[in-house]
Amino acid sequence: MVFENATFLAQFLAACDNIFVKGVVLAIAMDTFLGCLRAAKYHKWNSSVGIDGGIRKAGMLVSVLFLVLVDMLLHFNVLGLCGEEMQAMLARGGVTNLGVAEFFCIVYVMYEATSILKNMLLCDLPVPAGLKDKLAHWLAEMTEETKVDVVAVVEGKYKGTNG
Repeated sequence: MVFENATFLAQFLAACDNIFVKGVVLAIAMDTFLGCLRAAKYHKWNSSVGIDGGIRKAGMLVSVLFLVLVDMLLHFNVLGLCGEEMQAMLARGGVTNLGVAEFFCIVYVMYEATSILKNMLLCDLPVPAGLKDKLAHWLAEMTEETKVDVVAVVEGKYKGTNG
């Protein structure tokens, strides 16, 4: 029984050791770091926003781990629907399985990337001017989690300290 549990744990850890899970962890870490920089810049540490974000990020990680288990049990792999050329190309990049967990990892990374871009702009990190304006307008249209006007910050018209 102990050997079976150890084998299962080893299989689970191996399943978690893929580029998609690592991408989610990296995106969460980067967003948390830039969110802290943003809070420091605006001298606005909001514990309720921090707690909500922490709960959301913990939920993402727990759901990814759960979905890895689901993929292990169901042996779900969408790559079988792709052509052989596509499978070979992805295999060269280290992607040999694309299950439910990997799909949600992609969605979570896109979600975190949006927050990372917003935090980068609000921290006034160097971004090419044309790209900065386009990103600011896109983020202002696509996100509403804060009351900060990203376009006003980028254009230098933002006067408040909310963040």
